[in-house]
Amino acid sequence: MDTAPALRTRERASEIAVIAKMAQLLDVLAGDPALTPSELGVRLGMPRTTAHRILQTLVSQDILTPDHEPGARLLHWSHRALGGLRTRSGPILDRLVKEFGETASVFVPSGAARICIARHDGTQAVRHNINVGASVPIHVGSAGRILLAWLANEERESLIQNSHRLSGVAIAQPPPNWEEIRRQGWTATAGERDPLLASVSVPVFGPDQKVMAALSLSGPRMRFSEERITAAVEALKHEAAQLGVQIEVSQ
Repeated sequence: MDTAPALRTRERASEIAVIAKMAQLLDVLAGDPALTPSELGVRLGMPRTTAHRILQTLVSQDILTPDHEPGARLLHWSHRALGGLRTRSGPILDRLVKEFGETASVFVPSGAARICIARHDGTQAVRHNINVGASVPIHVGSAGRILLAWLANEERESLIQNSHRLSGVAIAQPPPNWEEIRRQGWTATAGERDPLLASVSVPVFGPDQKVMAALSLSGPRMRFSEERITAAVEALKHEAAQLGVQIEVSQ
């Protein structure tokens, strides 16, 4: 009996599992690069030795630095993948900040997290501060909801559960109305990740009509009245449409 096909299948499954573990480890390190292999093992439910071995591999391949920050290869890939989106969003974020005075940001999905790839600080003395490159659990905040809303139900639920498991941040109850978010094309949250903050976000659609990013305004929740949210939604939708067109034309 030829056992070679079964052996190759098991080998492929093992290789895929290792890649999945690498991706999960990178998701966690994006939020806290200082975690040790032991802490990563506990967070991810894997042996410390496995976490250590994966870290060593990622460092040796220049995907991570020895301090577990993004390495040269990872930065090169991200620049090629997101450079156009990041560059073209600059004027758009400027206009939003000038009109509303709140922090304007662009987020993209990265596994169970969302990454801020562009941000212009608000002009108010009290404002929401978030660094470019910051990783946020994808299941919290209006930007996360936008990035999840257009996914298939099974994929969305899997990401929410992974995001909760990796971050420890509670899942919102009751859950969002995903159909309503898709229908209205925007969503807003208040106090979900930080009790003092609110945000409103809309999708940026790519050439394939899939959501490639979330465009957001965020700041102290006391300034996000219904009237102001309505005005922000109109401006965000207009700018997101312009950004989507620019990306499509450039490709």
